[in-house]
Amino acid sequence: MKPRLTYQPGHSILHRLHPLVKGAWMLFGTILVFVVPDPWAVLAVLGLVLVAFSVAGLRLGQVRGTRLFVTTALLLGGLQILFVRQGPVLVQIGPLAPTIGGVKAGVYVAGRFLSVVFLSYLFVLTTDPNSLAYALMQAGLPYRYGFALITALRLVPIFEQEGQIVYNAQLARGVQYDARSPRRFLTLARQFFLPLLVSALGKVDALAVSMEGRCFGKYPGRTFLRTVHFTRWDAAAAILLLLVTVATASALAVL
Repeated sequence: MKPRLTYQPGHSILHRLHPLVKGAWMLFGTILVFVVPDPWAVLAVLGLVLVAFSVAGLRLGQVRGTRLFVTTALLLGGLQILFVRQGPVLVQIGPLAPTIGGVKAGVYVAGRFLSVVFLSYLFVLTTDPNSLAYALMQAGLPYRYGFALITALRLVPIFEQEGQIVYNAQLARGVQYDARSPRRFLTLARQFFLPLLVSALGKVDALAVSMEGRCFGKYPGRTFLRTVHFTRWDAAAAILLLLVTVATASALAVL
């Protein structure tokens, strides 16, 4: 089984970059692929994201969900090629006649989809959830919301493991998951999610009791076990982001 989509420890420059700076770069890249109308510019952004994976020492093909998103992108691009009729016809294959405009639209839609997904992947795989929450709280986020973020990120892999345990236990008891009717599908969904919900409520209740025992939320401020420092590399990355944003806005204004 491929590793879960969660933080992968490392020592690359992307791993050491400040979480808020990485978040700003991710936001910039996401907005960029939606406002730039040129499909080749979108492909350039996608190429830079793939290079960033290599710099971070990550292998995208080993991350769970990559094949699904690539297949979805190809499907979206193929639909654009088939149904968009703009420009001269490239080749006639029976009833199919893809045009230059359709190919450009397919490249644009598929590249934009993959760019957004892989940017999110890169941020999640190189950012420690605790560091992200600490950075947000140091920037002014109330610590209650920061704790909620940390808790949510920590519970996701736990619930995934619980779901796998429930699934294997039901298979051992002879439950057949090859649903062939909507009614059977609803029955299987109820049988699967009910024990998972009971387990989740038990963990949440234990966490709430533990927080009350430690007087969580009694004081308006809190101390930190460790702090996230803003280094010179972070400042350089922030300045570079500002320059790239200004240059991109100027180029789009000219166009």
